[in-house]
Order: sequence, then C-alpha cells, then structure tokens
Amino acid sequence: MKQICLLLLAGAVASGQQAPQPQQKKVTKTGLTPQDWRYKLGDGVTSREITYYSDGTACYGKIFFPKGFSAKGKTPGIVLGQGWAGTHFSIEKYAARFAERGLVAMAIDYRGWGESDGFVSMVDRIRTPDDKRFHYGSTQVVVKRTRLLPMKQVEDYRNAISFLQGEPGVDPDRIGIWGSSFAGGHVLTVAALDARVKAVASQIPGIGGKNVPPGPFVLRGPMLDDAITRARTGQGGEYETGFSTRRMVDNETQQAVAEYRPMHYVPLIGARPVLFVVAEFDELINNQNAAKAAFDLLPGPKDYIEVKDITHFEMYVNQPFEVSSNAAADWFRKHLGVQ
Repeated sequence: MKQICLLLLAGAVASGQQAPQPQQKKVTKTGLTPQDWRYKLGDGVTSREITYYSDGTACYGKIFFPKGFSAKGKTPGIVLGQGWAGTHFSIEKYAARFAERGLVAMAIDYRGWGESDGFVSMVDRIRTPDDKRFHYGSTQVVVKRTRLLPMKQVEDYRNAISFLQGEPGVDPDRIGIWGSSFAGGHVLTVAALDARVKAVASQIPGIGGKNVPPGPFVLRGPMLDDAITRARTGQGGEYETGFSTRRMVDNETQQAVAEYRPMHYVPLIGARPVLFVVAEFDELINNQNAAKAAFDLLPGPKDYIEVKDITHFEMYVNQPFEVSSNAAADWFRKHLGVQ
C-alpha cells in the first residue's frame, strides 16, 4: 500500500500539488470493498445500463431515475465519475442517492476501465487511401485496458454529458457533474471547457497545478526516455498502482499527470456554482493547496464543506457518505432548480 500511495503522490507533486498534510489521524480504510459499494434503491427509483461512445469507443454507464420520472418531463441530469483507477461500482451509491433526491444521475466508466471497452490498435498496418473515409476488413487488434490519462477521462465526461442530454425526459439545459478524488479535479477541468455544465460538486479532490507557473512541462530524464520509446516502438514501460484493486498502467500516466493542471482551469469556470467536500484528515491530498485554493479562485456561488475526523477513503462509507451525498444532492437541487 505504501508503494501505491507514493506513486500517486509522485504524480500529484509533479503537477504542482503539495505533499499530503501531516498525518493527524490513523488511517482506518485504504480502499473500498464490495461491502462498501452496496446500496438500496430508494422508493420508486429505477436504473438502466447504457452504452455511450467516447471517440468511437463503447463505454459503460448506469442511469438512475427518480420516482415519477417521465420521458416527457424535464429533469436535471448529473454525470458522475470516479477517481484514480476507479470504476462506476464504487460510486453507484451516490448516483442512487441523487435519484432518490429527484435527479437523473449517470455513473460512468472511463475508456479502458470497468465495463467500458479498451483502447484498440491494429497488430498489422492496413494502408488505405484518403479518398475513402471508411474501410471495412479483418485484422488482428490489440486492446489495451487500464490506460490512465486524465485528459482522455475529461473527454469521457464530456461525451457522457452529450449522451445524457439526449436522454428523453432529461433537461439538456440543466446538467451538473460530480467527481471524487482524482475526478474531483476532472470536474473542474470539464466545467472550464464545457459551458453545458451548470453546477459542479468536487469531492476529496486532487487538484494539481497550484504552484506551477503557466507554460509547458519540461520533459526530461526517465519520462523523456519513455516518451521516445513509445514513439519509436508503440509501447513504453509500466507500473502498478490503484487502491481498492491494483492494476498495471503505462509510465505514460506519469507524464500525463505532470502535464495535467486542473488549478489552471479553475478561473475559466467563472460564476457557475461549485461545491467542495473534503476530508479533514485526508492522507493523500493537502486540502489547503487543492480544494481550498480552488475555492478561493472562484467568484460565483460556492461552498466548502469539511467532514470532520475522517481520512480520504472514509468519505465513501457510513455517516460521511450520508453527509457528502446529501450535501451534493442539495447543491444540485438548489442550483439546477429542483423544487
């Protein structure tokens, strides 16, 4: 577990996020288990599994509908994504809670994770002319999973928004986004890039870039060596990471995270409403240099909720889950106009 945390920390520090704050509370939970994922649907809440597409790749989503939902109505919709090496399984309970509170909520898997398809490349090249856009044939392919690239995940959020906007009964003009941990930074980036987002909830967020001046990341050393290897051979090195489940990811991830600076996007959110929910004793993230720093940059409606006496992963269970899920539901109801 120590090795995993250090790998994630290395990426955070490279992108300008400060090292974790001094430990003041014993870490009691370092990952989620199937028991923690369990939930019960509220009265009248229903769900449906769907497929949405991100750059042509089939991705998994699960939509939760509130009691009395009608395809002829206009109910606000929320897209939810999980953090570092996470999948929809551990956040369905938040989507179910939002639906219980009168919102349509769609929990997603990023490309290459959970139930979504992976990244496909051909074993043998097929040369085709430019004058015909689509060519159909057979060849061997390689499917890569667990490719952890933040800006690809940002694209997946945006494509999920597009899908949800096309769902009968969802108001396309009242869309919110929720993200936890690494995805707590994603939702800020998505909101900055996508005007369709009308409200944001960022939970225990990792937000790189606070102390990084504008300008490109300087690629050198092992990261440069790996970039050269990828460009010349198609595959670089790998390392193991994850929390609830350990997975192999490419060294490419370390470069992508170093270049990923959600804090630089925060001013572009403008006056749209943003909620931050943090853990008082977060062992992975320095709240002052992440959520609080982003909070201070925002001019619009905002709130900052610190859940007392818990560490990072305790947010997902028991009373902290009740606090965080209902706070986000209240935020979306208020700012998306649910009576």
